[in-house]
Amino acid sequence: MADAARKFLDRWYAYVENHDPALLEALVAEDAMILSPAFYKPKSSKPYVLAILNAVIEGFEDFTYTKEWVDGNEIILEFNSRIGETKLKGIDRITVNEAGQIAHIEVLIRPLNGLIALAEHVKNTLAKDAAA
Repeated sequence: MADAARKFLDRWYAYVENHDPALLEALVAEDAMILSPAFYKPKSSKPYVLAILNAVIEGFEDFTYTKEWVDGNEIILEFNSRIGETKLKGIDRITVNEAGQIAHIEVLIRPLNGLIALAEHVKNTLAKDAAA
């Protein structure tokens, strides 16, 4: 595995384990883009990507990565989790830039009720944060 990908993954896993927004801040490029089945078009901007990823990790319970694949600066991470009683499975497809930051992240979730539960959680979290 490339050194840059391994360094990124070590830092990414630390963020996921600790739920520390400061760790994520250093991992996301200014022009990062996020794609999700929960919205129609890709969204870009560091603040938006940070808000989404922090909301997602806050909502997951019993989150575990089960597999990883690395090809140069492309990383795929398979995971299991739940939101409340709703179990879900998914992948994070991450492209890391030359600085070792997320340039692009695509999240795919199944089954549909898991995606809906996650989308509702993110929507509610972002609305709560905006009201604060």
